[in-house]
Amino acid sequence: MSEGPLGTAKQTRMSAVQAAITNTKMAGAKLWNAWPQLIETGVKQAERSAPAGGGNVPEIIPDGRSFDQIKKVHLRTLGDAAGLGGPVTAGNLAEARRRLRDQYVAAGRANYKGLLGGNCTLFACCVIGMLADQPDLLGKGVKVEVLNLLDTTGGSGHAYVVVGRADGDVKDIKTYGPDCFFVDQWYARHRGTEPGVLAVKDATPGEKGNRFWDFDFYAFIDDATIPALRLAFTSDELPGLGV
Repeated sequence: MSEGPLGTAKQTRMSAVQAAITNTKMAGAKLWNAWPQLIETGVKQAERSAPAGGGNVPEIIPDGRSFDQIKKVHLRTLGDAAGLGGPVTAGNLAEARRRLRDQYVAAGRANYKGLLGGNCTLFACCVIGMLADQPDLLGKGVKVEVLNLLDTTGGSGHAYVVVGRADGDVKDIKTYGPDCFFVDQWYARHRGTEPGVLAVKDATPGEKGNRFWDFDFYAFIDDATIPALRLAFTSDELPGLGV
């Protein structure tokens, strides 16, 4: 992607992704599992909340998880979800993973435009579906990941999307690099003013006036948490998934 009026390719991508989310019902979707500690002063939690509804996220097998790391009790469930006609085995693990990844993106594609409410897992899935459905938002050769915070202070785990992370330790946010940004519409729905209300969050402060730098969000995901990789894609492969 060439540089746009905001300067760097990353800034162009961030603006494009934010505008795309604003043009969907995700922009005003309700929270199934609002966290009171994230509600910004002046925001009424009851007005942002709704009971859990439809649009569940399909099962996945996280990238990097070996057959031996999958609990035996889950093998049949995952096999059924993948349509294998039986449990996941060492021999069919790769096929199960491929099918479940495809189903995950398909669910995101199907739900992102009209999402009325969700938990963080569904919001993240919808963001992935949107990026698959609108490949021009990122352009070519961009890494796209779904991460999960395994030990979130005051919560029970949290899923969000990371774009353009540099190779390195996923547990160390300081290594994510200058091209990285986050997309977390679930978090944004807890907030009432900028930059909090923006789903797109820069991973680095950048220059003064960077509207996508949200220190409170950065602190939220960096405070007593253990980020773990769930799924990794590239912007080149996403358009071919879930169709």
